[in-house]
Amino acid sequence: MKDAILYIKEQIKYFRVAVNLSQYSTKSTSMQNKFGRLWEILDPLVQLAINYLIFGVLMHRTAPDGLPPLAWMFIGMGVYTFMQHVITVGSKSVTRQFKLTAKMKFPVSIMPTSSMVGFLTEFSIMVGGGLVIAMFYGYYPSIYWLQIFFYFPLLIIFSLSMSLLCSSIEVVFPDFKFFLNYIFRFLMYGSGVIFDLGHFSVIPNLFIQAQLINPFYYLIEGFRDIAFGREWFWDKGMFNLGFVLITLFLLIIAANTHMKIRDRISDYL
Repeated sequence: MKDAILYIKEQIKYFRVAVNLSQYSTKSTSMQNKFGRLWEILDPLVQLAINYLIFGVLMHRTAPDGLPPLAWMFIGMGVYTFMQHVITVGSKSVTRQFKLTAKMKFPVSIMPTSSMVGFLTEFSIMVGGGLVIAMFYGYYPSIYWLQIFFYFPLLIIFSLSMSLLCSSIEVVFPDFKFFLNYIFRFLMYGSGVIFDLGHFSVIPNLFIQAQLINPFYYLIEGFRDIAFGREWFWDKGMFNLGFVLITLFLLIIAANTHMKIRDRISDYL
């Protein structure tokens, strides 16, 4: 627990540094492109357009409870893509940026946080696009939108905990990045991002009901609850406690693992 507290203190103390590193990295990458930082907006918009053509025009996707399918799907994709990018890119950030941190006076633990900051624009556009589409179907801003102050911090904490843990594993076992990509390919279809698993009769009801134990599904559905005003977070009962305990466990394990190998990262690399 002590290591987890130390990790949190480092993120708070050096958050401004993490933001500056993210801005520098984004600017450096953008200078290599003709459209520069415009791609931060164009890329998520193009992704939404492609999925609109595939699932909205060609496949005529449906969503549970008669919800607008494209808004339902775009919100799910925005939350899932954010977690995927934060975890996969953050897991590589320590190994890729270790030489930089060794020369500067800030802890290497802020590198996953720096990576996370860079994906907030994409997250805002994709989830925001889903909210706008939902409004066209009559789901206007409501008091349920206040739940953003509950789910967004949980999204950040969970994503960073996973990112820190995966970054430590990748330092010791570089091949882990391949397994991580396979895991996220499965989660794309196993976490209710694009398809409502309840529509598949082959899947047992017990498994479907137990989905809320899956942190990815929990967060995705939480943001959908914000948009469509389906229920409050306290209506999920013990699933809230389950998510918090899982996230706290991941944070403690990730922080402990990171602190143990921090002084030996150069040896592994």
